[in-house]
Amino acid sequence: MNNTPVNWNQKWRERAAADLIPDLWLQRALPLLPAGRALDLACGRGRNALHLAEHGFAVTAVDGSAEGLALLAEEARRRGLELTLRQQDLEAETRLPVAAFEVVIDFFYLQRSLFPALKAALVPGGVVVMRTFSSAGGFPGGPRRKEFILQPGELLEQFGGWEILLHEEGLESSRKGGGLVGIVARKPLFGQCGEAESCA
Repeated sequence: MNNTPVNWNQKWRERAAADLIPDLWLQRALPLLPAGRALDLACGRGRNALHLAEHGFAVTAVDGSAEGLALLAEEARRRGLELTLRQQDLEAETRLPVAAFEVVIDFFYLQRSLFPALKAALVPGGVVVMRTFSSAGGFPGGPRRKEFILQPGELLEQFGGWEILLHEEGLESSRKGGGLVGIVARKPLFGQCGEAESCA
């Protein structure tokens, strides 16, 4: 098992010429999203952030890699888009603005300690869109480290009490191999949380 930390600056430099195709799960979720401000966590080169900006969202894109953000800024200028870019090591600093976004997206970045801040970043009635690896499904490959893989049903549990607009698990393999799970969930409005569920 390879536990060597990924050098994301180097990885994004190596991928600088790769196509910036938005994730199909985001494209599917787009009609369900409320207009307004969107936060892209661990945005990388910004394929999904750019897609949201092109559809009228005021996008804040966060990543720990200066190189990824620089490539995103360059592409945004090329497309005539304005995005707010913020460099933040999410593992070292999990704080996010509270009740500041109508949409939060998180693609292929699993950090369980970030879930409370992710939820709190949404306004009541806001929507989270998430897609990452799951141990469900009989797909080979994918990440080997358990901390980067959700267990079957784990994502639904994380968003218990929220309105589930879309959810799929183990039905599609990623281009890297491995099962996938995706969710689109709406945060409850004030006063709609159950006793066992926090709106945060």
